[in-house]
Amino acid sequence: MFKAIPCLLLAGIVFSPAAMAQTPDAPVQPRTENGLRYLCGGVGLDESEYMKSQAKTHGLLMTFATTDGSYLANVHVDVADNRGKPLLSVDCDAPMLLVDLPRGDRYRILAQTGGASLSRTASVKAGGGSRLVFVWPMQGGQSEKPTRAEKRGLPDTDSRSTGTHEEPRLRTQSEMGK
Repeated sequence: MFKAIPCLLLAGIVFSPAAMAQTPDAPVQPRTENGLRYLCGGVGLDESEYMKSQAKTHGLLMTFATTDGSYLANVHVDVADNRGKPLLSVDCDAPMLLVDLPRGDRYRILAQTGGASLSRTASVKAGGGSRLVFVWPMQGGQSEKPTRAEKRGLPDTDSRSTGTHEEPRLRTQSEMGK
């Protein structure tokens, strides 16, 4: 019986959400800056579902989109504490950013893409799962570098013609001008 307890403890550690997020099989690998762990992902259905499932155990999920409901990538994000002290500065090449911020504090977030900036404040709940959505108006212009979706050659499907409400799809900045 006593031999079973260490095995159960080991199984609990191996299959915990934190351990699973760091496995090579996870579609998005965590990164760290200034002691803050973050994940940038959400390109394609697998990554999008993974990011949403991980949001329950992380401090803050940020989603980037345009007014037509399309996901947006290539967003620069600065996170500061409530006093303005910089905590994180990230270039996210995907439409979702998960950040492990300390619970209970308020944060200032500045997100920039295509020359346009949006700012928000957020409080991180004790149980995690706080969410922010940044929505930019449609803009013209060409993207200087391809997004991860463009690199992967993901199909360009448009849900607006079906009349159904679906998750936003990733659009490049060059598509936004059309």
